[in-house]
Amino acid sequence: MRILMQTLDRQTEQNYLAAADTLNRQRLCVLHSEAQVMERLFRDPFDVWIVDDADRQPGWLSMHAEQKRCSLILLLREPARIGRLPDTVLYCFSRSYEPIEVLRRIDRFPIRKSAAEDAEALLSRALQQIGMPVHLKGFYLLKEALRLLLAIDRPTEIQMEHIYAVVSKAQSMQTSAVEHAMRHAIETAWLRADVGTLETAFGNTVRSERAAPSNAEFLFMLTDRIRTQIRGIQI
Repeated sequence: MRILMQTLDRQTEQNYLAAADTLNRQRLCVLHSEAQVMERLFRDPFDVWIVDDADRQPGWLSMHAEQKRCSLILLLREPARIGRLPDTVLYCFSRSYEPIEVLRRIDRFPIRKSAAEDAEALLSRALQQIGMPVHLKGFYLLKEALRLLLAIDRPTEIQMEHIYAVVSKAQSMQTSAVEHAMRHAIETAWLRADVGTLETAFGNTVRSERAAPSNAEFLFMLTDRIRTQIRGIQI
């Protein structure tokens, strides 16, 4: 796997190069300026592009619009406060993570499945399998929320208010309307799906006598299920 890293921090550069050496990774290239990165991305086929300190260096957003051939990994100071993510963002890590752990996790993630069309199909299938109608607005709002949660390394650190705010901004809706549409879609799915299907998706958290889960319960349970499914392992 070929990895390009963009960082202005020399210590971060040294730490990642040392981690790559420990893992016998010969294909980690570290660059500093945006011009260098864009020139190299267009010239060479990289699988992954790691952007260090991404929440304080927004230049990668405009660069990503021109370069979509590789998956993006973002290193953030505050991962739980990110906004809407481009389709090519595969994962977000806190900058406090050990470089060797970040590289190991990238190795374990099936990069080919990070393409936008594959992610769309995966999320749509997960929602349809539990009986959620595709014509509901909440179906698409929940997909957007799931994609956000899947990209965050520790999704439990993010608040539902932030999820509503990000999705409402992306869809030009009021946050209350987003919350209501999600709720309606979840309750509709709970009425349509049989208990066996729900138990397959959510395990022992589902009982026939229980009402539909809250928006937060639904999103976090389904995020965990999808995360396990696409990795094939527990992390």
